[in-house]
Amino acid sequence: MKYCYQCGRLTPGEPLFCNFCGRSYDVKLCPRLHINPRIAEVCSQCGSREFSTPQPRVSLSWRAFEALVRVLLGSLITVASLLVLAGIFKAVLERPQIQVGLLVLAVLVALLWWLWAQLPNWFRKAVHTALMRRRHGHER
Repeated sequence: MKYCYQCGRLTPGEPLFCNFCGRSYDVKLCPRLHINPRIAEVCSQCGSREFSTPQPRVSLSWRAFEALVRVLLGSLITVASLLVLAGIFKAVLERPQIQVGLLVLAVLVALLWWLWAQLPNWFRKAVHTALMRRRHGHER
């Protein structure tokens, strides 16, 4: 989503220009939509001299304010997420039924790791190779 500093409206997605006023976002676009810097006089790809009008420049103080708001909101969301996870973890540990279930699950996982360690090395490598092929799309 991009904000147009010319008309003050938001355009969803990652558009090259504002859908309302038609100005491009911080670049000049030729008729073939090649992206060029604001200072360009000729398109670097097709040589056209016709360009879109870029939106007004944003002052450094507004860019710094935007970065600060993003950092603060990101920090707030991170802290809130950690608090929710801590609350869930605390609630899980306070119930004996869930503790027993987690203990059984931990024992099963440990048993599976022990069984995996007991398998011959050639078999573990074959399984690993098969999984890597599948992950990278090299199935036959």
